[in-house]
Amino acid sequence: MKFGKIKFFLAALMLVTAFSASAAATKTDNTKTVNTKKVETKKAETTKVETTKVEWKKLEITPDLNGDGNKDKVEIEYLENGDKVQMRFTPYIKKASSFEKGKRVEKSVPKEKLGEEFDNITNEIKAVYTKKEAPKNEVKKDDKKPLIPATKPTETKPTEPEVKKNPGSQVEKNQVPDDLKNGNTAQDKVIKDEKDSTTEVVKSVNNSIKGPYPYIKYFLKERPKNLSFNYKYDKNSPKDMDEFVFIKSSTANIRKEPSNNAAVLKTASYSHKYKTVGKVKGKDGSGEWYEVYFDGKLGYISDSATIKREFDWSDMMHKIEKTNKFVKDALEKNQKIYVLDDYTPLGGGSGSSKDKYGNRENQSERGYLSSDFKDFINIPDRSIMSIVEETDKYVKVKIDAYDGKEYYLKKATRKLLKDTGITGEITRFIYIDRSSQDEMVVEKSGNGWNVVTSSFVTTGKDGGGSYATPYGVFLVAYSKPVMQYTGSDNKTVVGDAKNAVRISGGGYMHSIPSLFEPKATRNARKAATAKKIGTYPESHKCVRHYDDQIKFIYDWLGNSTPGNENGYRVPSVPTAVIVK
Repeated sequence: MKFGKIKFFLAALMLVTAFSASAAATKTDNTKTVNTKKVETKKAETTKVETTKVEWKKLEITPDLNGDGNKDKVEIEYLENGDKVQMRFTPYIKKASSFEKGKRVEKSVPKEKLGEEFDNITNEIKAVYTKKEAPKNEVKKDDKKPLIPATKPTETKPTEPEVKKNPGSQVEKNQVPDDLKNGNTAQDKVIKDEKDSTTEVVKSVNNSIKGPYPYIKYFLKERPKNLSFNYKYDKNSPKDMDEFVFIKSSTANIRKEPSNNAAVLKTASYSHKYKTVGKVKGKDGSGEWYEVYFDGKLGYISDSATIKREFDWSDMMHKIEKTNKFVKDALEKNQKIYVLDDYTPLGGGSGSSKDKYGNRENQSERGYLSSDFKDFINIPDRSIMSIVEETDKYVKVKIDAYDGKEYYLKKATRKLLKDTGITGEITRFIYIDRSSQDEMVVEKSGNGWNVVTSSFVTTGKDGGGSYATPYGVFLVAYSKPVMQYTGSDNKTVVGDAKNAVRISGGGYMHSIPSLFEPKATRNARKAATAKKIGTYPESHKCVRHYDDQIKFIYDWLGNSTPGNENGYRVPSVPTAVIVK
């Protein structure tokens, strides 16, 4: 079992109780592994007694259980025993230079009912903690809220997050670690600080973090209900960064309050990313500030030092449903699903003309708004469409990605339209967000969809001899083990990138590219390029990935054309790429 997932699961059990806000903000850099404990059980047999060793797994976390500002301890042990999970929770309250041991809570839960029993377990834990006498400097506001430090009327309201539960919200089954779940989805809630790579346990998405200042805009929202998060590869996947800010300046201070005079909680650096809760007005006219959640607490960073970005699950699902509706409607009319096959290696037009969608003429065809062939958009290679009408003058096509409108292609273009063979809904999608420099990969799962992986990426830059990654909905053409590229003469191969997936024209999804020479510094140059992923568009048209990330996607796509003489691998099932 992965340690990070165990740690998340067990800490999450503690967080859903009525801990103080600071207990909910327990740092995982204070979480440590304790030596595994061996327990011997005797198994009776007819002729002998056999001793079997059973391994308990043990963790220690350090929350502030009673809100006195000191870090207490909770030792957590659990054992997978057949179809059950046995758990032990032992609290230790900090008293001066020692710890006072509290009452241990034990529970045995059937694995298939582990999620359902979360509330029962945490209620028992709460009963143990609430028996402890509160420090004298705390007041109890009511029976349903945790103890919070008393404040004087003149003091600033603390910036610890207030967690408001929606009716019926609880820790769901999807928070069970992989080695304890029976087919449930795992939707880990982890914040990743890019600077120190620590992780932080956070609330369920059914909860809302609220700060003490009025919001200009509040960002946190529920994810689509028909989307699960059972990641197949999550090494590069930010788990609770649906809304985040990207640090665009060399350094930026995260402060305790939205004011330039407030205490500095942390100094952030360029390219770091932080979960953002909302945007608030600064105190004393100090502009606008993003409220960020990091290291288990709230802080504030000036909007002048940041760019707001997101993993837009809702837009992704909207576009997936829209594309599949387009496919369904076309098939019901006995219309085939086509793609424009207009790839010309090292060619395909100058790209001087850019349309209203930001697409240039490079490796595309003109789609005219009427049969007079005057006004047009640029339809990129691999765009998905259906044929509505054909005459001896034109071919009228419908393209869902471009406002669902119909466009006229000149008759000579008809030979470039290739039948995809699609006979039903598309079940695999890759969603690339150029504005946020990130990517989500999903596939059909039952009546809903599941997130396979997600990551930051680098998309194409428009200008200076390069092209923006085109906007639209495209069908993956093929993958190949290595993509080579040429120098300025368009002849000499000067570099390469591995695990290349062609999505539109010469636009590939691929690993970190690099020139062959100078050979001695190649690895260092690749590492420098990798550090820029998730910052700004920089490629020539392609979508750069971390090497391990694209290798996973390359394998996930599969191969329906083994033995191809060029090494091309057509995906095992049709896979669409949505570029926002």
